[in-house]
Amino acid sequence: MDHRRLAVYLGRIRVGIGLLLLAAPRVVLRPALGRGLESPASGVVARMAGARDAVVGAGIAIAAAERRGGASWTSMGAVTDAFDAGILVLTPGLPRRTRLLGLLTAVSAVAHFRLARELARGEVSHPG
Repeated sequence: MDHRRLAVYLGRIRVGIGLLLLAAPRVVLRPALGRGLESPASGVVARMAGARDAVVGAGIAIAAAERRGGASWTSMGAVTDAFDAGILVLTPGLPRRTRLLGLLTAVSAVAHFRLARELARGEVSHPG
């Protein structure tokens, strides 16, 4: 599979995850966060993350399909995953399973950064 097609698929998966978080944040995140989702504020924050991931995923998929800007959008997905990973791993008092989610998110960040680098090699730059 070529890098562009992989980026389109990853973007679409990210949109799906984002939409699931928007629709049912507690159902999606309960296995990883446990009781941490009981407050109304946690549902709001999860929905905000879902909206962010849906938008970033759409940007990745569209830009990669058009062969313009896919590297930039994919690197922004990597940055958001890196921040999420740091927060999940470094926040005191979270359950171990949450730290596992943080490690998986870190792997996603690295994969997105590497994919962004490959996409950048194949994209056409247009002056001005």
